[in-house]
Parts: sequence; structure tokens; C-alpha cells
Amino acid sequence: MNHKRSRFISEYLLSGNATEAALEAGYSKKTAYSQGQRLLKNVEIMNEIKESQGRIQEDAEIKLKEVVLQIKRLAFNGETEAIRLKALDMLMKHLGGYMDSFKMLAIMKEEHLEQVAKKIPSWFDD
Repeated sequence: MNHKRSRFISEYLLSGNATEAALEAGYSKKTAYSQGQRLLKNVEIMNEIKESQGRIQEDAEIKLKEVVLQIKRLAFNGETEAIRLKALDMLMKHLGGYMDSFKMLAIMKEEHLEQVAKKIPSWFDD
């Protein structure tokens, strides 16, 4: 694979934009759009892009796992209660342990929604 094609792959992985990647790889402004589209149709180039994206995703997953493990350690072994509570809060957010009110209302059964609706006026009473 020649230098321009390798550079195109690297730039495409950064920007996700074929025209931009072609420009950065050294193709002219006049032909960058058509060259970018042509290069994306090249099987060898697409295979390299897919392999690289897979490696990038794997690396990101490993880093995320390391971060979550560190937060878990802080949640149970943090020096102060504030640190432990903040770490637990971060874990709950990451694990989807919190639900916003709109999502909660969307999954509630109709009879429960009616019960909540009856209670709402009392929430605003002094």
C-alpha cells in the first residue's frame, strides 16, 4: 500500500470524512471528494479501516473497564465518605441505575400513571 493510501486511512479514522481524509493525504482539492469515495470502495482499504476500528474499539473497552474498576475500588475503599459516595454515584450512572422521570413514566402501567397523576396536586400544596 502506498503512502497516500496509508495516510488516507489514518486521516479517515480520525475524521470519519473521506473528502477531508483525501485532502490531508495529499490529494488535490479538485479531486478530493471523488478520490475519497473511490478509496472507500477499495476492499483492501476498507479491510484496513475495519481492522483499525476494531483495535480502537477494543482499546477503548479495555480503558473503560480499567476506569470502572478504579471507581469500584474507590466506592468501597475510598479514604473519605464523600469519595466513596461520589464513586458509588458514578458507578450507578455507568450501570444505568438511575432513571429519569420521563423514562420512568414511559414504562409505567396506565393504572400506576393514574395514581401518580392524582398525587401531583398534593406535591405543590404548602
